[in-house]
Amino acid sequence: MPKLIVTVLAVALAGAANAAGWRSLRVDGSSEAGFTKSVAEFEQKLSPARHHVFVLALHDIWNEGTKTAEANQREYTADEYLRQLDGLGYQEVVTYTDPTGDTAQARYRDASRYYALTAPRPASSTPYPLYRPPHEYRPVGYAGEQLHGSPDLLPPRP
Repeated sequence: MPKLIVTVLAVALAGAANAAGWRSLRVDGSSEAGFTKSVAEFEQKLSPARHHVFVLALHDIWNEGTKTAEANQREYTADEYLRQLDGLGYQEVVTYTDPTGDTAQARYRDASRYYALTAPRPASSTPYPLYRPPHEYRPVGYAGEQLHGSPDLLPPRP
């Protein structure tokens, strides 16, 4: 019995550590190489929908910085951008330009729908194929005999 309890606890802790994997990630803004590496880590650990939201948020931060710099008649640099992002986690990045999080939630919903519709489906997911070649449309038991009723509804026999 004690072995079972230890095993269950180990599995639960491993699952919790894995679930918190992307939540514990931070953007490394110390250099461009560090930034690229940390964004690649986010890409590996985030779901496609969350990664989409994350990348759009990074673009929003760059665009907001550029607009602010133009309003102050100066140039927005990559170093400023990296300093802004340094140490931020996923949630801080996606709510940086919209603290309410409404934009991130709407983007996540849209991305989730998109990725759900475009995800490849396993062949066994539907019991009946969506497309069958015309030669498979013969009624059960059809052996070439003349059918009574409406034979013109059947495709021509190959």
